[in-house]
Amino acid sequence: MDGNRKPHTRLEQLAVQRKLRLADFIEQFAATAANLGEGIHVSRSQAKRWLHGGSGVPRSAAQRVLEAWFGEPVHVLLGPPRHQTTGIEQELAVDAAHDSVRHAIAAATALDPSALELMQNAADEAARAYYTTPALEMLSDLVALRDTIYAQLDRTHKPIQQAQLYLMAGEVCGLLSSVSWDLGRVGAAEEQARAALTYGSIIDHSSLQAWARSLQVTAAFWSGRPRRAAPIAAAAIPQAPTGTARVRLHSVHARALAMVGARDEVRAELNAAENELDRAGDDSFLDQIGGELAFDRARRALCAGAAYVCLGDGDQAEREAEAALELFAAIPDDLRWGGGSLGAQVDLGAARTLRGDLAGAQDALESVFEVSPAQRTEAVVQRLNSLAHVLGTNRFRGAIEARDLGLAIEDFTSISLARTTGMRAIAPPS
Repeated sequence: MDGNRKPHTRLEQLAVQRKLRLADFIEQFAATAANLGEGIHVSRSQAKRWLHGGSGVPRSAAQRVLEAWFGEPVHVLLGPPRHQTTGIEQELAVDAAHDSVRHAIAAATALDPSALELMQNAADEAARAYYTTPALEMLSDLVALRDTIYAQLDRTHKPIQQAQLYLMAGEVCGLLSSVSWDLGRVGAAEEQARAALTYGSIIDHSSLQAWARSLQVTAAFWSGRPRRAAPIAAAAIPQAPTGTARVRLHSVHARALAMVGARDEVRAELNAAENELDRAGDDSFLDQIGGELAFDRARRALCAGAAYVCLGDGDQAEREAEAALELFAAIPDDLRWGGGSLGAQVDLGAARTLRGDLAGAQDALESVFEVSPAQRTEAVVQRLNSLAHVLGTNRFRGAIEARDLGLAIEDFTSISLARTTGMRAIAPPS
């Protein structure tokens, strides 16, 4: 495709950015369709009509392929290109910024404060950007930053500088653990969490260690191993600093315990998390950096709602999910964790299903089904899969609402991040 002329559609704009010729477009469309289990192809003439805007809305199977491939709704893809700046200009600006930072760091003959400050700022910005940035967009930058930190560790023997760099390495590996899990790569998530824990142990940093333990717990219970997750959390809590670190550990401990049906223990852990919130806010690592490192009342309510859904307590789950949504809504858009708010919305739908209110569940989930594939993280997909299992029980046999919800869940999860990303496994740190 000619990269020198103005594209007709957003789809053509993205194809030009990716340097796809028409033959490449047709070949990669077929490969994406095969990965999704869709036995469809696109002809040369049809591809041209999509790219040039001379075609109507594609059939549903083709829509699913295009949305999974490019991560944007089909009506956007077939609409006009974005005119603020071209994709090529955006890529040049981002690449230039990254190159400037790397060159400035490499140019220092010794690690001076400015080099360390650049890396620390990059790590902290990534922690805060996690709430609002799709996982795939964060992945390459985090890996590059991690590798830069490793390179600087080889350049200094000063204990203070090494300690700073190990803390940064732990922070970035922890973020990579969260991003890996969002992409459905639980093995990589666990390895990155172990690396973060190791760095925290090297420098005796209790807040980093507590955060890394909570990441291990999360990866374990989400991958169906709650009996492995619960002891990790229980052992970590007494060693963790008071406040935010313990809030998170108590909350994820409750999630793991809910999966084994320990109702009384779940309630005790959630109450303990609530009590620790009154002492939170002063951690120089978790609270000062914030973002993915923080853990506030909204996240505690999110965990509580999910735990009660798991226990089958629809009434309590609905109260906690509604509280989480209200707390998330009070946070400014540029600071709100979109994935968490989405999870609470699914939990609300699940809670209403448990209460037999299928109309209410449909209402709660309507906005969920509209999110783009780039936002369909593994946690959201697993929540919906669990709900689909409930909808398939004898209790809802023959219910039209249950059938419609089940079909919507199948369509949603068929183009989730984990299903559509051909991401190579993230190399664990050495």
